[in-house]
Amino acid sequence: MPRPVVLPALVVLAALVLGGCAATPPTLGPTTPPTADADGCALPGTASDAVDASGALGASPVIDADGPFEVDRVERSVLLEGDGERAAEGDLVEVTLTLMNATTGDRAPGTARSRVLLSEGHTLPALIAAIRCTPMQSRLVAVVPSELAYGSVGQPELAIGPGDDVVFVIDVLARVPLQAWGDPVALPDDFPALAVDADDDGRPRVAVPAEDPPAELRAAVIRAGDGQVLAAGDEFLVQFQALNWRTGEIFDETWGDVPRSLLTILPGVDASLLGLPVGSRVVVVVPPADGFGSTGSPSSGVSGADTVVYVVDLLATTPAPA
Repeated sequence: MPRPVVLPALVVLAALVLGGCAATPPTLGPTTPPTADADGCALPGTASDAVDASGALGASPVIDADGPFEVDRVERSVLLEGDGERAAEGDLVEVTLTLMNATTGDRAPGTARSRVLLSEGHTLPALIAAIRCTPMQSRLVAVVPSELAYGSVGQPELAIGPGDDVVFVIDVLARVPLQAWGDPVALPDDFPALAVDADDDGRPRVAVPAEDPPAELRAAVIRAGDGQVLAAGDEFLVQFQALNWRTGEIFDETWGDVPRSLLTILPGVDASLLGLPVGSRVVVVVPPADGFGSTGSPSSGVSGADTVVYVVDLLATTPAPA
């Protein structure tokens, strides 16, 4: 099917740092640094201790680095230690990221605000090693060997050449829940007779009734969040599951993968999310006119006459640029 439109992240930096992009060598090595404390947390080194970064937490920092640097492990120095919970493997963490070439001293363009899943295969191993164990509301410096970053290919868009080690300045801001946390709300009595519950990990379970779907868009909140309200033009971070009413089968979902940062899903789903607070879960029954239209999505088995059902967890929002 045509996937929901993904925001081209905040800047090219975020996409290239987080995504295991083509410039990353196929084998990136272990996520645990060769030199670590008893909890597997990367330790400071001569290089990381030679980098300072000033400025407000979450903003683009002023970096003072006495390089060039060459390292054989992830060196991690905490410049500002917060008092929040420590990041752990499997967490989704909101961060800001600034990069510098450890060899040349060139700085990558911009500072990216993004969300990092601390899970092998989803994020550069260097970032997992650097962020893991760090308390929320902290700033750290990590100096990373090339084989745990962009390897022998480099990343020209980030001013990183082949074989260059990398300096990361990372502000670790907050842990992002992986499922809606709002208070449960019962479906309205007049809502289509879907049976909706969830597994222990939050993954929805939906049973579609053996009856015709409604002709018009229907939406109901089944968990009422208490976070920031989604406004028009915002990027939104979601978990979702999508089913075909006709077959009852799932044709797309983020569960078992990673939440997606999107600008749009389907017109009917988008309209149902606007004005909702973060932390909410909503069930949306989407007729063709508000969904895939008369062409459907043949690759997903959705015809132009099919109604689809989305269960969406709204996890975070990023306001549209001013």
